[in-house]
Amino acid sequence: MIVATLIAFLAFANAQDPPNYPSCTLPPVVPKWTAFVKSLEDPTYPWVNTAPSPTTNDGGATGGAPNANGAAWGTLDNKATEVYACPANQWALSFDDGPVLTDQSMAILKQNNVVGTFFLIGSTIVQNATHKQFVADLYNAGHQIALHSWTHRQMSLQTTDEVISELIFNILAIYNIIGKVPRYYRPAYSAIDDRIRNILYSMGLRPQAPAGIDISGQNVTVENSISHVKNSFNQKYDPRWNYFPSKNTVTGGRFSYDGFISLEHDITAADIQIAQSVVPFAIMPGASFYLDDNAVLTQFIKGIKLPLTAADLAAFTGTFPANPAGGAKTASGDGSSSAGSPRLAGAGTLGVVSILISAIAALFL
Repeated sequence: MIVATLIAFLAFANAQDPPNYPSCTLPPVVPKWTAFVKSLEDPTYPWVNTAPSPTTNDGGATGGAPNANGAAWGTLDNKATEVYACPANQWALSFDDGPVLTDQSMAILKQNNVVGTFFLIGSTIVQNATHKQFVADLYNAGHQIALHSWTHRQMSLQTTDEVISELIFNILAIYNIIGKVPRYYRPAYSAIDDRIRNILYSMGLRPQAPAGIDISGQNVTVENSISHVKNSFNQKYDPRWNYFPSKNTVTGGRFSYDGFISLEHDITAADIQIAQSVVPFAIMPGASFYLDDNAVLTQFIKGIKLPLTAADLAAFTGTFPANPAGGAKTASGDGSSSAGSPRLAGAGTLGVVSILISAIAALFL
């Protein structure tokens, strides 16, 4: 079985980078990786003995609803384990599913003197040298690079072994280009539950909610996107979401929030057209985008050698010392250098009539 798995892994490895990475199919499970991440479990946020979501329900947060295995996005229950909103009058700009037309989105951001957050798919990064260069260019331009899994599948439906493999291969695709481990992860299809939240927490990572404003989903035209953004900022409320833990009687008892995370893509010409019209934001300096070089997870990532061997895919009989402080804790044990205030990049304040260049933005945890 091990030999067959290894043969399949090598056979489907990306042609541009053989045989270091798996294809966009489900990546191989690496028992040593699972054992390491299990050693990071915090008993306050348990997950080791939790099974995947049992149905085809992806555990998403559409409408702000909870699922069988966890609370909805943006509730007090999840305050310590996710990022879901911006402070008042601030806008975090994010792009999913790249890198594809990322050179064009970067050009638009540069024209407006703005940084953004890019949630990148690992298997897309390693498709070719151009995509890899986009990752380096994003980093060098000061944008935040974040995780979006290896294959863009519904993570809450995957086994724990598969989730860890998806995350670590995604990290490796980025780390092997910029030498940094991203701090943030956005689940494809909003597929998250408490097991996924707590795995991420153990690794020192934070999930970022789907979006307060979806600029490239239901609002597929430039005009609709801008109108939706303006209305949302004016109302301080978006009826599809349920973020802040304070009731707003004006909106019928729904929760309200004052700042936004927007979701765009940069994989089609239409995405780029929309971005050209909605990106006059302000730059955000000084954010903590990546895990510290001495973080436990970063040190583990440094030690991974590709391509994988049959030994890597075999059962792991070793042990790791329990480290429930999580993957962000420094190897020396004090955890201080990975503290600070993590933020998402990109921001702005929206006026009643037009989008105005404004002060810096920050996401708070």
